[in-house]
Amino acid sequence: MQDRRICRLVVESLLLTIAACIVIFWPREVERAKPTEPTKSSVTVLKPSQADVLLRADKAKPKTDGYHPPHMVKVWTTRHKGRIFRVTQLPRCEHLEMLITYEPAGETLAQAKKRLGGVAACTGSFHHPRTMALADFLQRNGAVLADSRTDRCVVTDHDGGKLDILRDCSQIKGVPGVSALKLGQRLVPFYSDGFSTAFMNRVTDRMAIGLNSHFIFVVQGKSDIWRLAHFFKTKLPVSTAVNSDGGHVVRGKAPVHLVFRWKKPGPINTARAIAVDSHQ
Repeated sequence: MQDRRICRLVVESLLLTIAACIVIFWPREVERAKPTEPTKSSVTVLKPSQADVLLRADKAKPKTDGYHPPHMVKVWTTRHKGRIFRVTQLPRCEHLEMLITYEPAGETLAQAKKRLGGVAACTGSFHHPRTMALADFLQRNGAVLADSRTDRCVVTDHDGGKLDILRDCSQIKGVPGVSALKLGQRLVPFYSDGFSTAFMNRVTDRMAIGLNSHFIFVVQGKSDIWRLAHFFKTKLPVSTAVNSDGGHVVRGKAPVHLVFRWKKPGPINTARAIAVDSHQ
């Protein structure tokens, strides 16, 4: 009994001691935690080059085509849909110039080619068969010699002296240094420009020009428009093609022709000039 009483006294003493400590050391005012100020996040703006490194992104580099067509003239004959076509392939580059000849009295295709030392030639625009008066647009170094009268395609040297085919003459008309000539029916992509169906169905001597990025194709044959257009579209790697004056012009005379020749070295860019006889 005595041991139990001693234990009770010890426990009561401990409880009193703990209670006294709580009363002595308990703070009179509970300090409230001060709200912390929001911290600003750190943002680093990367330069495009740094972002490319982090994201391992390839820089967008312009695609360059280093291919240059060989300086060769290739000629071959082939048959398509019962018609025979003679094809002349030329390089489309700054080393080959296109000359738009103009002889008011008229001359044959062979005469124009020989007179200018050309390696190939093609008939030009439409004209009056007796008076040789031009029937459509002709421009010489920015000067318009015959105004536009039809909705036909234009052959021009505006692309750095290289041959090009445009849908109309609005973007090059009157531009200094640019020569151009309206030809005929658009073959690739095919677009009707007012020719009658009877004219397009007629089988006659025809010539036409087609282009892609690196080559020029001059085609000659006895055909209607439909088969000539189909030949360009399916047998030649062209992105555009246009019919030129045909019929009697292929074997007869005309005031205007297209002559291709190697560019002569010198300060004058002859690719931007129309060849005119010195006596005119």
